[in-house]
Amino acid sequence: QQYNDGAVSVTVKKLVDSGSRATFDVCAQLVRQETGGPLRILLNLWEASGGFMRQLALVLRPDLSAPTCQRLPLPSDVGDFGRWEIARFLFLPQPPPRQAGRSNNAG
Repeated sequence: QQYNDGAVSVTVKKLVDSGSRATFDVCAQLVRQETGGPLRILLNLWEASGGFMRQLALVLRPDLSAPTCQRLPLPSDVGDFGRWEIARFLFLPQPPPRQAGRSNNAG
């Protein structure tokens, strides 16, 4: 699956290893320079019967020059699932930069 919201492009591919365990290859790349920071990506897993099973989350730091990718293995307690989808992705707030040489303990 691939989604692009104009600020970032997210691609997720389901991979299956020889032991029939699923792993997701999650990639993100910035589309515009003025966006950035950590990106939280949520995947929904659905049972074969159609019921919601579980949500998985991953945080990447996408770049403009090339996709940033990471493998997301299924947790061991997740069994077979019927389908999956990219639920959403959003930029997380960045912490303010730390000022060097300044102490919080005044006095």
